[in-house]
Amino acid sequence: MSARWKVVAASAAARFDSERLTNVPLFEVETFSGCLLGFRPGQVLPRHRHAHEHEVFDVVAGTGTVWLDGEPVTAGPGTVIIVPAGVEHGFENTSAAPWVVRATIHTRTYLRQALRRAVAKRLGRAEW
Repeated sequence: MSARWKVVAASAAARFDSERLTNVPLFEVETFSGCLLGFRPGQVLPRHRHAHEHEVFDVVAGTGTVWLDGEPVTAGPGTVIIVPAGVEHGFENTSAAPWVVRATIHTRTYLRQALRRAVAKRLGRAEW
């Protein structure tokens, strides 16, 4: 596998923790990241919002409910949910089977962060 690209079999990478939501990191590049969320039947990720993150959720397997600004939306395989920064959202596996959701996240970048990243990159160091 190349250091510049990655292939992941979502069904093989997904994990399910009986105590809490399982988050499997897939990638992280600057302000762009992705992970797999594994929900066992009945598991809930409480409603919340992010001030600085835009998120896209793709249902890989199973069916559950996504709460968007207080409204329930049933989401099964092939469903794509776009959640801009500031929108309240939460997840609930309302089925009897595991539910796998891939999250792709873009964090807003502000001038100070961009300058810090550019200097660190130029110096060949990790961000500071």
